[in-house]
Amino acid sequence: MGLVAGSGAAGRRARRRLLLATGRRRVTDKGVRSPFAALKAPNYCYYWFGLVFYVLGHRAEYVTFAWLVWEVTRDPMFLGFLGLAQGLPLLLFQLVGGVLADRVNRLRLLIVTQIMTSLALTAAFGLAVMGLARVEHLLALAAASSIFRAFDEPSRMAMIPQLVDRERLPSAIALGSIPWQAGRMIGPSVTGLLIAAFGGSVGFGLAAASSYVALALYARVRIQPVAPASGDRHALGQFIDGLAFVGGNFVFAGLVGLSLINSVFGMSYLTMLPIYADRYFGTGSTGYGMLSAAHGVGSLIGTLTLASLAHRIQRPGTWLLIVGGCVGLELMAFSRSPAMSVALPLLVSVGFSNTFYLTQVNTILQQQTPDQLRGRVMSLYSLCWNLLPLGGLLAGAMAAAVDARFAVMVGGAVVAANALLLLTSRRLRAIGRDESLTRSGT
Repeated sequence: MGLVAGSGAAGRRARRRLLLATGRRRVTDKGVRSPFAALKAPNYCYYWFGLVFYVLGHRAEYVTFAWLVWEVTRDPMFLGFLGLAQGLPLLLFQLVGGVLADRVNRLRLLIVTQIMTSLALTAAFGLAVMGLARVEHLLALAAASSIFRAFDEPSRMAMIPQLVDRERLPSAIALGSIPWQAGRMIGPSVTGLLIAAFGGSVGFGLAAASSYVALALYARVRIQPVAPASGDRHALGQFIDGLAFVGGNFVFAGLVGLSLINSVFGMSYLTMLPIYADRYFGTGSTGYGMLSAAHGVGSLIGTLTLASLAHRIQRPGTWLLIVGGCVGLELMAFSRSPAMSVALPLLVSVGFSNTFYLTQVNTILQQQTPDQLRGRVMSLYSLCWNLLPLGGLLAGAMAAAVDARFAVMVGGAVVAANALLLLTSRRLRAIGRDESLTRSGT
């Protein structure tokens, strides 16, 4: 009898512990599934608000450099030189930045690059205020800022898994794209209004001030550093290791290649928007602004949707390839748009689909890449986006040879064909179904 009573007491205690544990897990699951779950982690919260100010400064910087170079020279050729000064350092140093992010403390590297960026913008602001800015000064400072950014981006992306637990990582990555999408719509317009009202120096002032605020927020982040990549290899050897890791794994190569094709062929339509607004729709600069904003609106909606639904997607590999194919089909439909009333909703769809599937690609890469290789893998991923000017060049050549509609149609067809081809891969479709990505094969 006493044994039975003891068993009953033990059973009640066990059931009580189970209920308590289940209740805690339920609360935890609910918190993790919130679209804003990552912001509950203090380190990520500091990082995210720092990112908001960083993006604001970044957008203000680009608009102001372009305006002042034009104001000083009145020569379109120098705007081309500015694009070269801003783009070439990213191509040259992005992968080097990925190697460095795996060799040193990533948070310290981020803070150092932010300090250097802030100083460069402060110098540009000082020259503009004193009326001493010359085109050679502006080009040199623009190039310096891009060099710092080439080392900033890999450390920034590789650090995110250190800021949140694994369950909140999809939320963190989705939330991390919100400042970029919102900045695309808000940053240039706010900076343009300030420049129109107060002159170009104010744009640099806004960029510098935002950069210092971002620096102050980053300085509050406290994380445990990841063990750096093995020191018995030279930087060149580690660089080759990173390329071999991605190139030797079909799934990683497929995901990075998907982003590359999207950047070079899909996003090249942005270069054609002025032609659509002016020649095809007859809406001028107003229509151009509306077309540009439509993609940003769709991207923002896609980001918020994925942040809310990421935990419910059962087959992320299949879905990201399907939605990637939709991007190409939507671009093909947009290429033949007869009027703004058709083009605007199609561009909202393009922005939604593009952000929805590429955010999933980013999440998968972050979750599956070993910590000691993350800087190099993410530098390859971010390098894809710095090849956008190459896509614009290809689209411009096709538009000159045929027309803009043909250029956008071809770009969309390449994106759709690539996604549908990759959809035939069992390994890619199986992503997210408890299958390791570290094996090779198709």
